[in-house]
Amino acid sequence: MKKLILLTSILLSQPLMAAQCRVDLQNEIHIDEQRIEIHQASGETAIFDDANNLYIHGEKVELDANQQAAIEAYRESMSAYLPRAKQMASDGLALANDVIDDIAKSLDAPEAFDNVKASMKQFYADLEARYYKGGDLVLPAESFDSMASSWSDDYDKAMEIFNDEFISSAFDAMSEKMKQDGGLNLTELADSMTEIKQKLEQRYKEHSQEVEQQAEEFCDSLDEMAEQELDLHDKIPELKDYKTFTI
Repeated sequence: MKKLILLTSILLSQPLMAAQCRVDLQNEIHIDEQRIEIHQASGETAIFDDANNLYIHGEKVELDANQQAAIEAYRESMSAYLPRAKQMASDGLALANDVIDDIAKSLDAPEAFDNVKASMKQFYADLEARYYKGGDLVLPAESFDSMASSWSDDYDKAMEIFNDEFISSAFDAMSEKMKQDGGLNLTELADSMTEIKQKLEQRYKEHSQEVEQQAEEFCDSLDEMAEQELDLHDKIPELKDYKTFTI
């Protein structure tokens, strides 16, 4: 039965893979469509707005054209790459739902796993709420090792949800189908469960390589942003106390 948990691996492999990143977050980051905010533990902030202005301690910093161009490039990189983790998670959830639907169809029980899908959707909504506040993506000042530990706990919770609901629903659906076909056959039931495991395993193998590549690209983008940030601080020394990334 343990291989049935492969579906949860699809759901959570993205953030777990991201734990391989070499970059830690030194200050808290807030990102929305209009601006980026860097928050120190003391409460002081550096804010980049959509006109490429810079505000430190609430005061506007006068910038030349080259400095504003550097802010624009940095802001665009942050806004483009960091929210990709959310999209990767959404893609994983969509894939999981597709796999569940395929299995439900094979059992001729299209609604058999609606409870599983609802539970996983709520699970992901709870995870998203941890990082999205009032529409802003908020990433805390934290090491990726610490994040990995938190994600590992999330993984265990997802496994529990999957074990409790998916396996129970699959067993019930197959049992009901067999009863309708003339009686419960334990041998056939065991074979059907094996077939389900194989389907999940195959879909995971197909997806895992893509996930790994996405995670590597995500980590590489963080490295690039760390380098870009160093260049930004060279051009705007006022930002030296607002370092976001640490390699």
